[in-house]
Amino acid sequence: MAWLRVLATAIVLQGLSGLPGFAQQPGEPARVALVIANEAYPEAPIAGTAQQGRAVAETLSAGGFDVVAVENADRNALRQAIAGFASKLRRGAQVVVFYSGHAIQQRNRNFLVSTQNGTEGAVDLDEIIDPLIVARPASALVFLNAGRDNPWQGKTKGLLPLEPMEGIAVLFPTAPGKTLPGGPDRAVAAWLKAIRTPGLDMTQALKQVRDTVSRETRRSQQVWLSAEPSKGLVVTPVTRPVAVAQGSRAVIPPPQTPGATQDSAYDLAFWESIRNSRSAAEYRAYLDAYPNGRFASLARTREQEYRAGPTAPAAPAAVAAVATPPAASQPVAGAPQRDCAGCPELVAIPAGSFQMGSNDLYEFEKPVHPVTIRGFLLGVREVTFEEWDLCIDQGGCNYRPDDRGLGRGKRPVTDIHWNDANAYLAWLSARSGKPYRLPTEGEWEYAARAGTTTTYPWGQALVKDRANCLGCNDQKRGIAVAAGQFPANAFGLYDMAGNAAEWVADCWSENYRSAPRDGSAYTVGGCRERVLRGGSFNNDPRYLRSAARFKYEADVRFYTNGFRVARDR
Repeated sequence: MAWLRVLATAIVLQGLSGLPGFAQQPGEPARVALVIANEAYPEAPIAGTAQQGRAVAETLSAGGFDVVAVENADRNALRQAIAGFASKLRRGAQVVVFYSGHAIQQRNRNFLVSTQNGTEGAVDLDEIIDPLIVARPASALVFLNAGRDNPWQGKTKGLLPLEPMEGIAVLFPTAPGKTLPGGPDRAVAAWLKAIRTPGLDMTQALKQVRDTVSRETRRSQQVWLSAEPSKGLVVTPVTRPVAVAQGSRAVIPPPQTPGATQDSAYDLAFWESIRNSRSAAEYRAYLDAYPNGRFASLARTREQEYRAGPTAPAAPAAVAAVATPPAASQPVAGAPQRDCAGCPELVAIPAGSFQMGSNDLYEFEKPVHPVTIRGFLLGVREVTFEEWDLCIDQGGCNYRPDDRGLGRGKRPVTDIHWNDANAYLAWLSARSGKPYRLPTEGEWEYAARAGTTTTYPWGQALVKDRANCLGCNDQKRGIAVAAGQFPANAFGLYDMAGNAAEWVADCWSENYRSAPRDGSAYTVGGCRERVLRGGSFNNDPRYLRSAARFKYEADVRFYTNGFRVARDR
C-alpha cells in the first residue's frame, strides 16, 4: 500500500500549499522537491529515517517548495514519486532532492534500494538525475543520505562519485566508496539547521555542513560534494508575502509591479520558438499564455498580419531540426495494411531525406545531421494490450504487464522493457512470416516529422488536444488512453507524440557525432542503455518534440514505456 502513502503525503502537502507562507508567489521560479525516506528494511532497518524525511519535507514546504514525498516505499512507489517529481520540473527551477535509506553501487551505477526485494527492487539513481539534466534547473541539490553497510553491497561499499553537472550539485554525507558510520546523522542535522536559516544560500549552507561534520567527527567523516551548487538556491527566504487579515478572511497582497504574473523565462522561450512563424494561430497561442508578455504587442500585430495570409509556419534559421522532403511535394505514405489477423496495422513510409536532431536545447540532440531513409513499414499505432495479450495467449510472450486497473484492450501496452518488445517482435515475425523489428531512431524521427520542419509535427508551438501529455489538454488525464484518440500526422501515424514513450532499436549515444547517416541503428557492443522516443502521457510538452530523445536501461520496465512495430518492405 506504499502508493497510498505517496497519495496521502501529496494531499497533505497540497493542503499546506494553500496556507499563507506556503504558496509560490507569482513571478518566482518554480521550486520543486523530492523527499524519499526509507527505514523499514526487513533485513537492515534504519531507525529514525522516516521522521527525518518528514522534517525535511516540512522545511522545504514551508520554504515554498512543491514537495513530492514518500516513505518506506517499494519499487513501484519510488517510481511513482520520481515520475510525479519529474513532471513538475521546469527550466530555470530551483530543486532539492533528499534521499535517506540504503543505496548500493552496481555496474558502475548507484541504485536506491526500496524496502522490498533488495536489489531486485532497486531504482537507478539516473531515473532522478536524467530528468534534472533535461530540465536544466537554475540550481539543484541532490542530497543522498546513504552509503551505510547493508546486506546487498557485496565487495563494493558506499557510493560511486558523480561527475560535475551544470546547475546540479550532489552531496554524500561521506566520501565515495566509504561507508557511513553508525550513530546520529550529523550531516542531515547540520543541513536542516542551515537551510532553516532565513536567507542562507545553499552554497553557504553546505559549507556549514562540511565544517560541522568535520569538527564533530574530528575529520573522520568528510562530506563529499560533486560541485558547488549554483548561487540563488535559498530554502528559507528572508521574507515571503504573507496573508494580511481583513475581517474574517485572508488576502494575499498583489504583485508589486505590473507584469509580475508572467514568468519571463517561459515567456522568452515561448517567443523564441515562434518568432519567425507565419501562423496566426501560434501568435494567438502565445497571447493566450502571456497576454501581458514582453512580446505581446508584436504578437498581436503579427496575428493580425497573418490571419488573412498564409498559415504554414516557416522554420527560423536558428531552429536546427529542419526536415528536407525528397521532392518538391510532401512525401506521401501508403494505405494501411495488416500481415495477419491480430497483427498491428502498418503503413508504408516513403523513402526520403531529412535533417535529424536539434541544435536548440540539449547536447544529446546535437548536431543536426542529414539522414537518408529507405522506404519501410511502421505501425499505425502503438502496440496495444489486445495485441500483446494475443502473444501471451499463443505462448510467444511470457510477461503479462499490469494495466494498473485501467483496462487493457486498445490502450497501448506499457510497462514493457526493450527486451520484452523484441520478444514480441520475434513471435510476430514467426506468426506472419515477415521480418518485424523496432524502428531505428532515424526512421522514427523521419516518420514522426512526416515531412514537417517544425518543433512538433503540427507546428512550432504546442496546440491543445493534439496529443496525450501533461499540459497538452485542458482535461488532465495522467494515464494512457486508447490508441488513435488524437489526430494522425501526415503519414497517418497516431500518437507519435505522447501516450506511451516508444522504444527504438538504437543504443544510447551522448550526441549524434557518430550517428549513422543511412537510417540504420546506432549500435555498440554490450550496450545496456537504449533509446525512447515521443514522450508519454506522464511527460510535459518538452518531451514530445520531434527531436526529443531519452535513454533507459534495456532490461528495466516502466509504466509509461511501450513501442510500435516496424518492418522492411
